[in-house]
Amino acid sequence: MWNACESVIYLGRIELRWCRKCNVPVLGKTCGICSSETSEVKLTPPGDVRPAFSFDIELCRNVIERQFGNAVFPEVVLLNDVPATDRMDEVIFNGKVAGALRYDMESKKFRFIPRVWFAAMIRPTRGFVIADEGAVEPILNGSSLLSPGVIDASREIKKGDEVVIYSPGKEVIATGKAYMDSDEMVNSKHGMAVKVRWKGIEDEEKIDGRTWDDVLKANRDVISGKVGEAKGFIRKTVRENEMPMAVSFSGGKDSLATLFLVIDAGYRPPIFFINTGLEFDETVSHVREVAEKLGLELIEESAGDIFWRAIDFFGPPARDFRWCCKTCKLGPTTRLIKKYFPGGLLSFIGQRRYESEQRSKKGSIWKNPWVAEQVGASPIQNWTALHVWLYLFSKYSEYGIKWNKLYEQGFSRIGCWLCPASDMAEFEFKKHRDWNKLMEKLEEYARYHDLDREWIGRGMWRWVVTPGWAAGVKSGTVKSEREMKITEKEDIDRVGNSLNCLGAVEKTDSMYTVGNVTVTFSDGIIGVDSEDDRRKRDAEGVVERALNCMGCGVCTGQCKHDAISIVGGKAWIDVEKCTHCGDCINICPVVVFGRRGDFR
Repeated sequence: MWNACESVIYLGRIELRWCRKCNVPVLGKTCGICSSETSEVKLTPPGDVRPAFSFDIELCRNVIERQFGNAVFPEVVLLNDVPATDRMDEVIFNGKVAGALRYDMESKKFRFIPRVWFAAMIRPTRGFVIADEGAVEPILNGSSLLSPGVIDASREIKKGDEVVIYSPGKEVIATGKAYMDSDEMVNSKHGMAVKVRWKGIEDEEKIDGRTWDDVLKANRDVISGKVGEAKGFIRKTVRENEMPMAVSFSGGKDSLATLFLVIDAGYRPPIFFINTGLEFDETVSHVREVAEKLGLELIEESAGDIFWRAIDFFGPPARDFRWCCKTCKLGPTTRLIKKYFPGGLLSFIGQRRYESEQRSKKGSIWKNPWVAEQVGASPIQNWTALHVWLYLFSKYSEYGIKWNKLYEQGFSRIGCWLCPASDMAEFEFKKHRDWNKLMEKLEEYARYHDLDREWIGRGMWRWVVTPGWAAGVKSGTVKSEREMKITEKEDIDRVGNSLNCLGAVEKTDSMYTVGNVTVTFSDGIIGVDSEDDRRKRDAEGVVERALNCMGCGVCTGQCKHDAISIVGGKAWIDVEKCTHCGDCINICPVVVFGRRGDFR
C-alpha cells in the first residue's frame, strides 16, 4: 500500500466499524441509532483512529486545493496515523479511506494521496493526466501508465507529484505518482509516466449532514459499556492495593479521560503533574484549569532546567536514547512520591496499548523499575483513541471541561515540545519559544561530530541507530569515552561519598579504597582499578555518576533505607544509613545511558 520501509504494526484489534444506513463510525457490531449491523472499515494497522478537528480538515482542503482543486468534507471525518517516514494520516469518511495526508520532509509541505472514489468527487482541475482509450483497460487490470498512452496532462505536474488519471471521457480510473514532468509525459515515446497506486471505477459519493452528536448516539451503548468496565477495574484495583491513590495527569487526552473515569468511579483523588521543564504553556495552563474546575488538589513537581544541564553530558535525546524521560519525568516523579506519598502510591495513568508496541505488552497494572514505591494502573489500556475522544465529548456537557487546545492545532499527541518521538510535521505546527536554543545545541553537536545539515533538517538527531529509510546518512552515534576529570574541589568528596554504595570507604591523600577497588586522583584525573572486572565496572559507573549527577532523584526512590537525598542539586549518601547494598548503582541515567557523543 505504502512504501516498503513502512511496516505494518498490529497493537490490538482494529475496532472501527461503520453503519452504512446512518453513515456514522461505530465501535461495536450494531448501531446505537438504527440497530443495524455495522461493517468493517479497511484500515492500515494499528488503526488507532481519532476525530479530525477543524484545523485538520482545513489543512486537508488547502493541500488538496494546491494539488488538485476544490474538495468538500463532511463534519464527521476520522484520521488514522499510519507507519511512514514522518507523519501520515489516512483520512476517513463515508465508511472508507478517502486518501492519505502525508508530510514530506524534503519540501516541508504536506501532500495528499487520494483514493479513486475521492478523486472522482474532487474532479481535479490540476494534477491530472488523461490516458488514451488503449491504456484504460491495462490500467484497470493493474498496469501503470506509460508515456505513449498519455493524451494530455495538466502543465504544472512535476516528477514525484501525486496525480489523478482520467479516461478520454474524463472518468477517473486511477491515482498514482508521476514519474515524469507533464511535458515529458506528453512528448516522450517510452518510459513510465505514472506509477499507479489505486485503480478502479467507483460510484459517485455524496456528503451528508451527520454530526458528532449523531456519532455519540450511535456509540452510546459501546462507550457506556467501556466506562462500566473501567469503573469496575478502578474500584477493584483500589481495594487490592492498600495505599494512597492519585491520578497522574500529563495534560493529554488519555490522562483527562482517566481522571474523569476515577471520578465516575466515586473517588475525588489528588492529581499530580510533572512539569518536565519542556511543556508547552498550553499544557501547563490546561492542567491547572482542570484541577481548579474540578476542585481537586493539584500536586506539582518540576524538573527545572535539568534538561539543559543534562544535554551537555548525554547529547541530544533520541527515540532509542530517552535519557530525558528518566531525568526530566521519572526522577521528579520519584521525588514527588517520596515527598507526598512516602508509604507508596497507586497511580492511575492514561496509558493505552495502541500507543506503542511496548505499551501493548505492558498490561493494565505494572511497576516501573525506574520509579520505586509506585503501582501504575490504566483503566483505558484497551481503549482506542476514538473511545477516548467520544468519552471526552460526552463529558464536556457534564463538566464544561475541554481537552488541551493543542489537539485542535494539529497535534495528535501531547508531550514535551522537543520529544524525539514527535514527527517533523508537529515541529512545523508549533515551535516553542526555546526552539532556537535546541537548534543551537544540535548545531554544536553536529559541528563536533562533522555531521551535515541534513542531520538536523531531516530530524536525524531523533535516532541513535539510523533508521532504514535514511540509510547512508551519517548519524554520529558512536558513544564517546573520555577521561574522568575533577573540575571542582568538591568532586573528590562527592566521589568518596558515592563509593559508599560499594562498601566501606577508606581514604588517603590521593586514593579511595573500597574492598578490592582503588580510586586514585592525580593531576585532576581519576583512575579506577580492581582485579575484579565487574567491581571495576561498577566503580567506574559510581565515579561517573558522582561527577555528572543531574540531581534527577531516581536513585533516591531505589534506596530501601532512605539513605540518599538531593543535596545542593546532587545525590548524597547518608553514611549512617547506607548498607552498601548497591541497589542504586545501575539505576542512574548517567550510568545506564552514558554519553551519546561528547561535545564539551
